[in-house]
Amino acid sequence: MNEHLLRAVGRRPDAEAYAVLVRLTGPDVPGGVWTAAEGVADPGTGEPAGPLHGFRIGGVTKVFVATVLLGLVGEGALDLSDPVERLLPGLLHPGITVRQLLDHTSGLADESDVRYNDTAWFLAHRNDTFTAHERLALPRRLPLAFAPGTRQQLTRANYEVVALIIERITGRGYAREIEDRVLRPLRLSATSLPGTDPTLPDPHLRGYDLGVDVTEHNPSIHGPAGEMISNLPDLDRFLVALVGGELLPAAQTEELFRLPGVAHVRGHAGYAAAGLDRLVLPDGVEVWGMAGVVHGALAGMVTTRDLRRRLTYAVSPTERGTERLPPVGQRLLAAAFSERFWPTARMIPGAVAPDGDG
Repeated sequence: MNEHLLRAVGRRPDAEAYAVLVRLTGPDVPGGVWTAAEGVADPGTGEPAGPLHGFRIGGVTKVFVATVLLGLVGEGALDLSDPVERLLPGLLHPGITVRQLLDHTSGLADESDVRYNDTAWFLAHRNDTFTAHERLALPRRLPLAFAPGTRQQLTRANYEVVALIIERITGRGYAREIEDRVLRPLRLSATSLPGTDPTLPDPHLRGYDLGVDVTEHNPSIHGPAGEMISNLPDLDRFLVALVGGELLPAAQTEELFRLPGVAHVRGHAGYAAAGLDRLVLPDGVEVWGMAGVVHGALAGMVTTRDLRRRLTYAVSPTERGTERLPPVGQRLLAAAFSERFWPTARMIPGAVAPDGDG
């Protein structure tokens, strides 16, 4: 039994989280699927958390956006080496390329007038509607943090511009392209782009930050860097299709894993490729995926390169915190990928989506 994974899921609710959902899938998993749901979906009513509850996925949205852009590259509509200036004249520094947006080496400042990381600001403005222009205004005004292509720094501004490029090329917004290229072909019925709709489809996890219910807020505050809603089976299906080459040609699938070979601004090696992040666990296991954090929700999808072991998870934390991958997420990853066997004590019958393991 994997006692480490049971401890990572924990007994919820507690001081760290109201609920934790976990889904492990793949050939390495006994039975193909292991699912755990611990805690309450709604602390007010005591509704228990279930394996099919929906949640906001935050920054995992960027992987869907990158998939659309890479698909357009595969169709010959543009090249990753194209300067953004050619596609969106006058928007950014002329030296920035499309690839540098995807792998966060553009040099755009990690700042915005839309201060989504500031809890007090978020609580005051969570019902406001924001445009791409408003979310991009400050990084456009500020000088570059470094010369394009020389360092790596993750910033939502990069994917704001990627979304504008998608609209420039297709004549349609990024949401419509994601729906037509990813959600409908894969039949991801629990996944959506709400735009300005503050609600989530039932059933869903409620989200809190510092005791305030922030479940319903205007997702335009996140835009293409974080607006989407999904559930665990849909994220796993998307991950399998993406990494397995079902959504992109081989050359563009490889771009998901192509690291830029420069240092992160904090000194360590760059870890973001064109859509997925690389993480090497303490025991040397390499995994790829994305985590997303917004107020009231933490979500992620992670896999080995060969798809033999995959993790999707969602957490309703008691507060947003400041870390890109909070401790509960770190513990889930370490336990899921550092062990070969998983317990059956909390297996939930019928937790698999109708289309199976995908």
